[in-house]
Amino acid sequence: MEQHLIFASKRLMKKAFARSRPFFAILFTLCALVACSPQFNWRVVPNTDIGYMATFPDKPALATRTMDLIGLQVPLTMQATQIEGLYFAVGTVPLKGELADQGPALRDALAQAVANNIAAGKAEVKPIQWLGKTAHEMTINGKLPTGEAAFALARFFEHQGTLYEVLMMGPGEAANPDSATSWFGGFSLLGQ
Repeated sequence: MEQHLIFASKRLMKKAFARSRPFFAILFTLCALVACSPQFNWRVVPNTDIGYMATFPDKPALATRTMDLIGLQVPLTMQATQIEGLYFAVGTVPLKGELADQGPALRDALAQAVANNIAAGKAEVKPIQWLGKTAHEMTINGKLPTGEAAFALARFFEHQGTLYEVLMMGPGEAANPDSATSWFGGFSLLGQ
């Protein structure tokens, strides 16, 4: 009798496993897809010194360097992170002193610098409404030094004497819509 119960139990387990194979196949496929996608660990990072908050997909680094743009030495502060080849950055330039009236020219120069990073040719920006103000957006395609297709999606705007550049750039023909929505939707100005 005990042997008969063991045999019946094994038969039920085989039937249950046979019925669940499609489920396990789907589960395995989903796990494989998740394993192949970038592992974003979105986090809100306030920058109270400059006055913004951004939602980065990984812990960002902060650095300031001087760039030669429009014939002027321009201090550009970048807070950025890179994950699986994708680059997420917020750049800021204080529009003070000789830079005070140079916002549009600096915006165009920064846009061209981004385009040059991916050999995309001439940068073109178009006005959009974002964060309750007029911003300028650039969506451009080019190539990485390896010859691989690349994209850049950037928004530029001025606020309280600072020029902002919010950038997503990386390999591929276009930004992943969900990542772009998380990135640009997670940016805000403090005190607004």
